[in-house]
Amino acid sequence: MSDVRTRYDRVFRRNANPERLAFFSDAVFAIALTLLVIDIHVPDDGSGTAWEVLQGEWSAILAYALSFAIIALNWRGHYRKFSVLRVHDSRLLIYNFVLLFFVALLPFPTSLLSTYGAQPAAVVTYAFVVGLLSVIQFVMWRHAWTHDLLDRRRVDVGIYRYASWSLLVTPAVFWATIPIALWWSPQIATYAWFLLIPGNVLASVLGRRDADRVMRRTGAEPAPGAEPEDPAPAKD
Repeated sequence: MSDVRTRYDRVFRRNANPERLAFFSDAVFAIALTLLVIDIHVPDDGSGTAWEVLQGEWSAILAYALSFAIIALNWRGHYRKFSVLRVHDSRLLIYNFVLLFFVALLPFPTSLLSTYGAQPAAVVTYAFVVGLLSVIQFVMWRHAWTHDLLDRRRVDVGIYRYASWSLLVTPAVFWATIPIALWWSPQIATYAWFLLIPGNVLASVLGRRDADRVMRRTGAEPAPGAEPEDPAPAKD
């Protein structure tokens, strides 16, 4: 008979059903998206014109749009990774809660950015939190791969490497702008965030080459579940 701690770990710490964890995470992402809009408001006294209100709320609207896109992209990545998760363990559970902590926190640096966008502290705080979200997702992805939590029928080493590249672009771009905000210009630092677009294109190209190289070097076969299905034979 096995030790009780071993049986406890098998039953409670390595859950074969990650769906509840995914559903809970979805709720936190949704709430964080909703909280972003709180900073956009119309004056209660009805003073000024609609155009003046829009001008006054322009920075809040831009910060809202940026953070909405960032949370949405992080949710998409989270959803994709959990769709190939076979089981989860206690460490992945902790990593996921750390991720959700910063997802739920993001409305605060968003508000800070919309109100004090010209100050280095606001830009640095926002850039740090946004970059940290992708770093945590990378840690979760790597842990799931190295601890055999993924469905290997659908995820091979090439897919793992390719997805890993995409997770490193956001921290590389956002964290690189922190010294720019501190010692040069917060405004230029925020403009530099647009480098995320060509950065993702470059990461896609490099990730594809890296994945192909690793597959050839290791002689690994593509995951059966990731291969395109053969077309059904035509009926006479």
